[in-house]
Amino acid sequence: MSWCPYCNSVQSMLLGHVYCSRQSKGMGTLETGTLFIKAKSLEETDDHISRLSIRCMLNGEQRYRVGGHEHLVNPNNYLVVNQGQRYQTSFEGKEDQEMILVAFRPGFAENLLHALSTPEDVLLENPFEPSTGPVLFFEKTYEMDPLVLALFRRLRKLINTDRATKQVADLDGIYTALLGRLLQVHRKQGELIGKIGSSKKSTRVELFRRLSIARDYMEAHAGEMLKLDDIAHEACLSVHHFKRTFKELYGLSPHRFLIGKRIEKAERLLRGSPLPVDEICAATGFEDTSSFIRLFRQQTGRTPGAFRREKK
Repeated sequence: MSWCPYCNSVQSMLLGHVYCSRQSKGMGTLETGTLFIKAKSLEETDDHISRLSIRCMLNGEQRYRVGGHEHLVNPNNYLVVNQGQRYQTSFEGKEDQEMILVAFRPGFAENLLHALSTPEDVLLENPFEPSTGPVLFFEKTYEMDPLVLALFRRLRKLINTDRATKQVADLDGIYTALLGRLLQVHRKQGELIGKIGSSKKSTRVELFRRLSIARDYMEAHAGEMLKLDDIAHEACLSVHHFKRTFKELYGLSPHRFLIGKRIEKAERLLRGSPLPVDEICAATGFEDTSSFIRLFRQQTGRTPGAFRREKK
């Protein structure tokens, strides 16, 4: 089988548990594992097939194409990819960037959901009753929350420790807490779906999926001059339908959402790079420096220069 630059650059928490769909026959015998890459760049991979996984960047930005749709992962979010999904990924920067992900053992999510949702007396009577169908999450980026970040940071600290330290660490507890949090977040998506004005639940769920695709597409291309027609096309919706349902779901127009994402990227660059303000303006998709400074001040209450001085 072909040598894979992606998987052969991965450092695993558990030796022998780097799964590469291009080099391995199956994932059925793999345990849950933490995978880590630290590098300035990662060349775009060929198609891989994922386990259920949660993927984040501790610094920098990583681009994914999952099921044909684009996502940008940065320290403010994390990406969920379902088992069996095809993906490609890459990143590039001037400094070392750190990618970390947890890939779950097949069946782990189903068994945990079964344990959490089944009455205790039923679990006692049928402790080995198999769980029902697969758990499928919305494949999109989710806002980073304190618990997920804390769990990933605990795993990051363990990466470079000796094998004995790894063996006594409660990795299963960390993985269970991480997946349990993901199941909580998944349930909360139902509250968001309820904001969409359609009588049929199946229609609301499909609109949520398409709007999530458009949202991630906007974030992935926030530094470019995007056209509303192109964004709506990515969601397979008419422009007017897209604008109306996007505002129902997220409470703001696509234009205001895009400005917010550009400001977030500018904040990351002001905190973590020496780039001058005019270069940050260009990198975040603003037409000129004066409009960038004005909008940045409206969003944050400070000029870019003042923001940078405060964060040093």
